Amino acid sequence: MAFGAVAQSAQESDETADDEQATSYLRVVHASPDAPAVNVSVDNETVLSDVPFGAVSDYLSLQAGTYNVTVAAAEDPDTVVFEGEVTLDPASVTTLAASGEISEDAATSFEPVLISDTAVEPGDNESAVRVVHLSPDAPTVDITAADGEVVLADNVSFQNASDYVTVPAGDYTVEIRAATEDNDGEVVTTVDVSLENGTAYSAMAVGYLNPDEAPADTPFEVLLSEDATKTINIPSEANESAETNESSY
Repeated sequence: MAFGAVAQSAQESDETADDEQATSYLRVVHASPDAPAVNVSVDNETVLSDVPFGAVSDYLSLQAGTYNVTVAAAEDPDTVVFEGEVTLDPASVTTLAASGEISEDAATSFEPVLISDTAVEPGDNESAVRVVHLSPDAPTVDITAADGEVVLADNVSFQNASDYVTVPAGDYTVEIRAATEDNDGEVVTTVDVSLENGTAYSAMAVGYLNPDEAPADTPFEVLLSEDATKTINIPSEANESAETNESSY
């Protein structure tokens, strides 16, 4: 009986682990500066309603697989701005950014961008941060702080994200610069951010640098979102093959 109970417990543990490995996490950010508030549907089921520009949703828990995703105007569901398949890998954490523009005279096309969110969990008194470029009229940029002494991101182009970098936790004035080889280009704009210790962030650049010349009067801003992290368990010398990644979403 004792052996049976242990076997059953082990089986349940394996099933729980399998379930966790089959689960994916997805959040949505509305970063299309000339699009109205939208509804987001997954396999014809509405999962987010009336999402305004600049909103970042909580993470949704989904089984890994391929889904049909629809983004439609909240006030006119027949106006579909995107419909297509999105594939989520097992145990992945992803941001789906509704990016680009929908206006007829827009310079960029509307499309969703999938960005992996898992950063290694920062240590004590440290933060991790990356930059996601979602501003249609902004050039390729470098991101610096401390008057260019600290480089947070290098040569980030529209609809792309930089790697995470680790910095001391604290308050920063972030400088967004036109990209140059030495990261010393003209400062386009600055943004103040506060980074807490042990936390990973995405700094999402959205809106228009020049709204007066754009299809919509949506000024530039930076959305600072807290990202999922993972910790890495280093194997002991006695069992070097036991290295695992432990998620802490």
